[in-house]
Amino acid sequence: MRLLEILDKGQQNEFDNPPKFDYGQRKFFFTMPKWAEDECRTMLSPVNQVGFVIQVGYFKASGRFFNAKNFNRADIEFIIRRLGVSINWGNIEQTYARSVIHRHRQVILESFGVEPFDDRQKEVALREAIKFAKRQMRPAAVFGSLAEYMRIHRIELPAYYTFSVIISDAFKWMHNELESLIEVHLSEKNKEQLDALLSVQKDPHTDQPVRFYLITRIKRSHQTMKPMAIKANIEDYLYLKTLYTDLKPLLALLNLSDEMIEYYAQFVIRSQVFQVSTRQENRKYLMIICFIVYQYYFLGDLLVEILLRASQQIENTSQREVKEAIFQKHVESQQEMEQFIKVSAQMVKEAKDIERVALDFSQTNDQKVKHFIKWVNGDVFKRFTDSQNSIEQLKKGGYASKDDTYYQIMEEKSRKLQTRVADILRHINFEAKNENLTQALEEFKKRDGRLPENPLDGFLGKKEQHYFKNSSSRSSLYKVLLTRHLAHGIKSGQVNLTDSFLHKPFLKYLIEESVWVNQKEQLLESAGLQWISDFKSLLTDLQGSLGKAFAHTFERIDKGQNKFVETRKDGKPRFIEPKTPDKPGIDMDLWPPEGSIPIIEVLNTVNAKCNFTDALQHWNKKNKPNRPNDTVFLAGLIAYGCNIGVGPMARNSQNVSANTLDNTVNWYFTLENIQEANDAILMLMGKLKISELFRKDPKILHTSSDGQKFYIQVDSIHANYSYKYFGNEKGIVIYSFIDEMHRLFYSTSFSSSQREAPYVIDGLMHNQVVESDIHSTDSHGFSEIIFALTHLLGIRFAPRIEDFQSLIFYIFPRMNVESLKNYQIKVGNPIQTKLIEEQWDEIMRMVVSIKLKHTTASTLLKRLSSYSQQHQLYLALRELGRVVRTLFLLKYMDDEMLRKRINQQNNKTENSHQFAKAVFYANNGEIRFASRQEHLITDSCKRLIQNAIVCWNYLHLSKELIKVSDKQRDEMVKAIEQSSPVSWTHVNLHGKFDFSEEALKGSVDFDLEEILNFEINK
Repeated sequence: MRLLEILDKGQQNEFDNPPKFDYGQRKFFFTMPKWAEDECRTMLSPVNQVGFVIQVGYFKASGRFFNAKNFNRADIEFIIRRLGVSINWGNIEQTYARSVIHRHRQVILESFGVEPFDDRQKEVALREAIKFAKRQMRPAAVFGSLAEYMRIHRIELPAYYTFSVIISDAFKWMHNELESLIEVHLSEKNKEQLDALLSVQKDPHTDQPVRFYLITRIKRSHQTMKPMAIKANIEDYLYLKTLYTDLKPLLALLNLSDEMIEYYAQFVIRSQVFQVSTRQENRKYLMIICFIVYQYYFLGDLLVEILLRASQQIENTSQREVKEAIFQKHVESQQEMEQFIKVSAQMVKEAKDIERVALDFSQTNDQKVKHFIKWVNGDVFKRFTDSQNSIEQLKKGGYASKDDTYYQIMEEKSRKLQTRVADILRHINFEAKNENLTQALEEFKKRDGRLPENPLDGFLGKKEQHYFKNSSSRSSLYKVLLTRHLAHGIKSGQVNLTDSFLHKPFLKYLIEESVWVNQKEQLLESAGLQWISDFKSLLTDLQGSLGKAFAHTFERIDKGQNKFVETRKDGKPRFIEPKTPDKPGIDMDLWPPEGSIPIIEVLNTVNAKCNFTDALQHWNKKNKPNRPNDTVFLAGLIAYGCNIGVGPMARNSQNVSANTLDNTVNWYFTLENIQEANDAILMLMGKLKISELFRKDPKILHTSSDGQKFYIQVDSIHANYSYKYFGNEKGIVIYSFIDEMHRLFYSTSFSSSQREAPYVIDGLMHNQVVESDIHSTDSHGFSEIIFALTHLLGIRFAPRIEDFQSLIFYIFPRMNVESLKNYQIKVGNPIQTKLIEEQWDEIMRMVVSIKLKHTTASTLLKRLSSYSQQHQLYLALRELGRVVRTLFLLKYMDDEMLRKRINQQNNKTENSHQFAKAVFYANNGEIRFASRQEHLITDSCKRLIQNAIVCWNYLHLSKELIKVSDKQRDEMVKAIEQSSPVSWTHVNLHGKFDFSEEALKGSVDFDLEEILNFEINK
């Protein structure tokens, strides 16, 4: 059987060889437990003693045993010195006998309580690998999950080859099972439907073949708000809905995971038709079935997003026009009032004249009547009597009511709204908790959007019913109100989709309840979260910490020990940062001349040191075509990362063809691959000792995140108007994460109208390299829920909060805290510990789901916040978050250096935004894609280029440090500490791109081994 290539050659070699320790790690791992020391004393041969200690240390670090000939020489010498023995370790395989190694292995396994990897454990591993394969279609991910499972269940890890056999067998078994089910249960009708997708379409008028396949059309979703695009999406959705409904019995048997659905769907989307149609029949059908499910769910979510966006636009526009109408009415009312006052004044004057004539006995009655008739027919009297409407309006307040205007405008905009959402209402299956809303939707569907004389209106509020019954166009207003209630229901979690990726009920995103109940302890252990299982102990610790924090913080302020607090005029404390004493600047040019290093050289050099292009693997894990040259990958990264585009990149490059570049980007540029390529650079940067110059504490890694706004050139459902940032244009937010060493380790994208807080935890969990100890954001990135979750995940959350002393502080019931009125600080209601305890099991389930990457935190938080008024889990997390936030605020007040470090770390994020603009320079820095997938791939490539430049800078600085004398080195280290490795003026990002070997021959070279072994004294 052909084995899957799970890890690249470098990773395989690293796994099958002993771990490489630095001095500190060597001391830690080779410190023997008592049983090992006792065992070692029983050995007569010094060779066996040294071999045994090394095996114990390697096993502690990796859970594996290694061939003696591969032991690291530095480790051998370290153990010889520690044991004080003198041996000749020349012919290692003869001196450390296999029989002795076997006995040592048995002793070590038994003493650590680890099961040896034998045939029985191989069956266990295969069974678990099949489970993982169904959920994780990437063999490398299955490898990681299986290795983690074996460590947790205390099973010895085998060699890479054994892993590859097990995982290959697992995928083969899984596919055989699925294809057998398809063989038996896929009907002839289903086969005809699936084959039709791969057939050439005919023109309905001429019955002649046209140039496209049906599946080609359905691949292309239109991610815009244009009515014609929505109509096209609806047509495809209805076609897929028919197929999906017919396949439902088979889908229930297949029980496909979301990962498998997406994997095969993306394969179909990337492939040409012949690449799918020529597959073995049942595998072909499996691929197409996954594509149908994926595209059906995706289009359903897209149409719901359109409905939400259209409804929100109408609501926002209506509210804005109401304000304008009210203002206009107010202006008109003022004018009418002024006219009425003026006429009234004239009327009073003429009335007095009438009174004078009436009382003038020198005039006859006929004369008085004539005078009176003349007055009645006069202009003033006429204008006064015509003021009746103005008087009525003034009685009502001078202008039309806000509600009258609002519902009138909503009614007028109904037609525009229905053009976009009527078909969505008719064809998508919603599940609403409100029975009245459900019945109204069903009536709307059954009557195909044509309403009866008295449509079901039980879902409307009293005010809405009043305006609906008195509306001049009841049907128009009803449809607007129905759409609005549906949109609000989706946002609040009261309405869900039966078939969806993004709009399922909240609990559907968590670890399945039966799995959680039966495997809770194992799942907590797997996530490394056993400590949160004891709620009472955790609560006691929080109560003690909070009481001490209150006492300590305000005692220091009262005694004048906190030198960085002042009293404002309103009595509130003002906390200031210590000023950093000005250091004399060191005049030292650290970088090459401006524009002297081509970006191709930067990428090629960094790739030579960490092989990041190895992570760019073909989508098909088995039948891979010949791999392109590395320079093609570099061209693709620049095309996306500098926003040049694949076509223009090919035209502006030498030695790269357009077809090769386009094909490479299509099959190799996935989000997972590019993230792994980034990780390879990050790991190299982490090994470079010069990067440690930018860490405040070698034991604590500080990270931060922030959003950056980008214009979108094309119409996209994912972009939003934001007048503050985009004027009359649309844009999105790219939310990026960076650590102290300037490593950009994660990014995501979302609409500019969304809050940043739900995405904070995504970057902390979904990266393989950076493990954050403390994380900072600005004010947009924090919420009480984030404080709670980061605490439970073992990460200190330390946002920068403006006017933080104005926030509410919280205490536990019966906690004695002196009055804080003197500090103008508000104390809220006591924490509801009972509520937290009642929801603790669900809180643990949610946290474990996030830690084990069962789903993203942003998905959970967006759904959970929708239920914020009702959901007990949300309320419990909020209570816990209030405790953690209060603890942080007290520390923030007391520790001026913490405030300073938070500001410094956030400044690194802001500096990286300027860096991003410089790299993403083409097309005015505006993103040219409509889909979120393309947004993420574009940004990941940009981030890789940024990381590569910083990595190159580290290599350059390290090389320069090695060259100079000791005295110059100390001065240069100070200069580096005062500067930043985020420098790009010496990098030429523009111009023609030459990817030939000749062009790269003169590249600056770095001796990586010399750099890694070089020690830097801070």
